[in-house]
Amino acid sequence: MIVIYGGMGFIGLNTAKRFLDAGEKVVVTYHNAVREPEFLKSEMGQRAFTERVDISKPHEVLEAAHKHGATGMVHLVAPPVRSTMSAGEEYQVQMAGLINVLEAARILGVPRVTVASSSTVYSGLKSGPYTEDMPLPVDSRSPTEAFKKAWEVLALHYADRTKVDLALFRMRGVYGPLYYSMANIPSRLCHAAIKGVAPDFGTAVGGGIYGGAAPASNVPFEEDEAEFCYVKDCAGGIYAIQTAEKLPHRIYNVGPGRAFKYRELVEAVKEMVPDAKIELQRGSSPGGGPVNAYLDNSRILEDLGFRPQHDARAGIADYIAWLRHNPQ
Repeated sequence: MIVIYGGMGFIGLNTAKRFLDAGEKVVVTYHNAVREPEFLKSEMGQRAFTERVDISKPHEVLEAAHKHGATGMVHLVAPPVRSTMSAGEEYQVQMAGLINVLEAARILGVPRVTVASSSTVYSGLKSGPYTEDMPLPVDSRSPTEAFKKAWEVLALHYADRTKVDLALFRMRGVYGPLYYSMANIPSRLCHAAIKGVAPDFGTAVGGGIYGGAAPASNVPFEEDEAEFCYVKDCAGGIYAIQTAEKLPHRIYNVGPGRAFKYRELVEAVKEMVPDAKIELQRGSSPGGGPVNAYLDNSRILEDLGFRPQHDARAGIADYIAWLRHNPQ
């Protein structure tokens, strides 16, 4: 029984499906919002269960795992992009949530706990590909970057002291079925194409230029690059890490292993929706950005034999096909 804390998020639900498809049982925790896609509904009470958990309350975190006899834990709760909490409140929730999951694993003797980190820990590095053993900058520009760095340091230290079997994974630009925040560009391209409208790049992650003066338009440049990971590959990576008999390392990048030019994304969308109303800015942005800014995924391939199955074309095709039958 795998307990997925933060399992009602879109990565959590896709991860739950990956475990279910492999014959595992899952517990999906939520705080306020509940979503039940068809694959979860059909398994409810048999191989899938939901539990309301406030991650900041240790007894709730422990009880969800104890009640269902957890044999593994995946911690996917993430800092909100736009928090309404004060700095102090957010510190308490995020740091308490981490220790509560780790303590529950220790108390119950859970064989392995896998914790989601983020590619944002690499922010500030001048060039990639980003490898798991690169020294990371101390300063941070966002709550996600700050808390994920802190989580990595503290979780690894906790594991060293308690012998909890801990794994961390770093992911980047995840998109696909059940994604609702619409923060990145592939999601906006696919949704706009299905609706027959021009995409809104206003606040999309990855639009416009990466540094320097503010762009006159946030429409991406066709030759600029960014890394995006299809959610089914992200879930597959999590599954590979959580279920590996032995982990040679404790930190793994999960991603496609390359960056994609924005024109590649548009070409992939137009293969599925030829009349999609998408226009990009010509050429490359004047400010540029880090060189080869993508996650090196050779470690997870060499250690666990995990290889992503979706490049930009396959991921976007699968996502658009899903959206046609599951409007959002």
